[in-house]
Amino acid sequence: MFYNLLKIIVKILFKTIWKLNIEGTENIPGKGPLIIVANHSSLLDGFVMIAVFKFKLTFLSAAYLFDIPMVGFILKKLGAIPVSTKRKTVSSVRTVKKVSEILKNNGVLMIFPEGGIKGNNKINDIKAGAAYFSVKSKILVLPVAIFGTEQILPTGRIVPHIVGNVTVKIGNPIIPRDNIEDMSKLIVEHLNKLMDGEVK
Repeated sequence: MFYNLLKIIVKILFKTIWKLNIEGTENIPGKGPLIIVANHSSLLDGFVMIAVFKFKLTFLSAAYLFDIPMVGFILKKLGAIPVSTKRKTVSSVRTVKKVSEILKNNGVLMIFPEGGIKGNNKINDIKAGAAYFSVKSKILVLPVAIFGTEQILPTGRIVPHIVGNVTVKIGNPIIPRDNIEDMSKLIVEHLNKLMDGEVK
């Protein structure tokens, strides 16, 4: 209920206040299970993903964010799964169990693999989570590049600017490899190609 209401609100916002341009929709699989990965340059990115995809997304989010009053409330209502960071640790066994259940039931996992908001135009390194779950469960990974959110809601700003354009580029799904390291390299490669403007 909360997810659907939020989806309606953000879609209205991207039709009336901000302009949202989506490229590569033909690359989106018809159903789950699926892991979506994207670059992360603004707190707005998660809302953009909710607006773009028809699937109900399950977010992997840093555990400490659940302790921030408003942010934590939204994440819990969305059914986000907390993951450990240097700032707060949670049971990795519980995290893996919850993610495995989502994917087993044909769910869609949303991961920002850089592990936090980054201002770079190029991804140099990612956390192993997306690659791990893809390799372990043999699940496709869908790479997505987000542009423009950092100008609407830059780091440190609470209230977004009322003018701005967001572009989302969706690449071809990545077939899982046999090991996590190779899969991680492929994810980085595909994300960087999308961020360079390439969509196939």
